Amino acid sequence: MYSEILILAMLRQGPRHGYEIKKEIERALGGMVPLNNKTLYLTLKRFEEMGAVTRQVIPQEGKPNRHLYQLTERGIELLQASLRDFPAEHAGNDAEFFTRVAFFEFLGPPEREAILNKRLVYLEGCLDYLQRMQQMANEGDCAPGTSISMSNAQRVLTFHLQRVRHEYQWIATWLEEMQANQPCRHKTSHEEDHTTGKGNI
Repeated sequence: MYSEILILAMLRQGPRHGYEIKKEIERALGGMVPLNNKTLYLTLKRFEEMGAVTRQVIPQEGKPNRHLYQLTERGIELLQASLRDFPAEHAGNDAEFFTRVAFFEFLGPPEREAILNKRLVYLEGCLDYLQRMQQMANEGDCAPGTSISMSNAQRVLTFHLQRVRHEYQWIATWLEEMQANQPCRHKTSHEEDHTTGKGNI
């Protein structure tokens, strides 16, 4: 689904040729989220068939025709619905998460918060698992009779743990800033967790 969001979001900014869509996606996300030509053009064809985009053929002398794609009202509605649709099973998918974050300007604050909170729950589970794995690795490395050093594996584990912690803090801080800029409202139990008791993760 993230590929559909990428294409629709690029067209939301104005008509584009297929090549331009691909290049702008690469620039916008730094190559973090892949999109190959086959997926791009098959998706554009499907969008055209369902009325989400229109295609204008532009003849070129001595060259193949160019195709200019433009988003329709139905396409705008589809983009909004796709951005909001972020089930818990997508929270662990980097491409699905970061694609939505990249286009938060098309969503309201409540929808942004919902996406960030789902990712935060996923990261909490990752941290718990990685911390247990690190403890087991440390205990195994120090156990008498251990013939194989786990130092290299532990380096990888430590790096991954630090990366997850960093993202967790990044999202938690962002949520706090968003809530501080909103009118006073009752916080959910999960919001209370990561703004008070979960800060030491």
